[in-house]
Amino acid sequence: MKDILIVGLFWSPKNRNKIQRTPADQLAELLTKNGYNIIATSVHVNRALRLLDTLITVFFKRNRFTIAIVPFYGGFRSYVWEEITVFLLHKLKKNIILIVHGGGIPDRMKTRSAKYLRTMKRANYVVCPSGYLIEELGKYNQHTILIENVLNLKDYRFHHKDAIRPRILWMRAFESPYNPLMAVKVFSIIKKRFPGALMVMAGYDFGMLQQTKDLALHYGLLESIEFPGYINNEQKNQLAQDFDVYICTNKIDNAPISFIEMMALGLPIVTVNSGGIPFLVKDNYDCLMVNDNDDHGMADKVLYLINNPAKAVELVNNAKLSMERFGEEKVIEKWRSVFEEFSN
Repeated sequence: MKDILIVGLFWSPKNRNKIQRTPADQLAELLTKNGYNIIATSVHVNRALRLLDTLITVFFKRNRFTIAIVPFYGGFRSYVWEEITVFLLHKLKKNIILIVHGGGIPDRMKTRSAKYLRTMKRANYVVCPSGYLIEELGKYNQHTILIENVLNLKDYRFHHKDAIRPRILWMRAFESPYNPLMAVKVFSIIKKRFPGALMVMAGYDFGMLQQTKDLALHYGLLESIEFPGYINNEQKNQLAQDFDVYICTNKIDNAPISFIEMMALGLPIVTVNSGGIPFLVKDNYDCLMVNDNDDHGMADKVLYLINNPAKAVELVNNAKLSMERFGEEKVIEKWRSVFEEFSN
């Protein structure tokens, strides 16, 4: 097989402190480890430079690859370079695999389905990392296949906990879709029951960090919440040792990798039931769920786990079984099956 082109945003020494690891970067690593030769583009964070670099790579390396894997997020800005890239690949008669990401896709399809479907129809395969997007795109008669996002589970240490302390971890970007203000409200309720409670809120600031800190100050919580910014895998492993419950407050999501990380680290999950989350985990089996923006309900679930550690152990043990489908061995087999279709 010739080289495989993967389009996306990739880590480099220059941008390592500006971005978090992307699914494209993780997929490139997986395929490389399993013997595939990969052309990866691009390392530019700026979308205009990334598009230019991508188009140059596609055109000048067109004789080196027959298969191209392109992410599809469908945002106002990202759609431009996604559509242009797919259009060029289609004109060059390349085999295209489009990977649909993002919990915002279903809402965007309501007003933009014609142009989104036009892009998808140019692809040989449309891949979704969750059953949620498969179900949503099926409403428009778009055929898709399920290949989960990959996670190297060996990078995470499982932490067995006999007791659950009021030590809460929240990890996502500080922006509206991830509802960091709800996390502060949840913690304020827990803090009333457990004055020594602590919380870490980790992630990049995309505009809401100061607002989150202001709310924490309003509730008198600022000294009890740590804001470390983006954290790497080693920091996640350390936090999983020091903190005991992970909360997810996302208004919109598809198949958050953070859930799989928490399962691998041994933290029980209390989450909202937004978007694709119910397709990823099951209430009362490998997590506890509440409705979107229900801060009192989420606080009650966290307090329940603190008072019932045996239930937390049950959730965590079930989560260990759930996360196996995201391991490298499972995911690479699905990708091999797709690539074999092109060689038949």
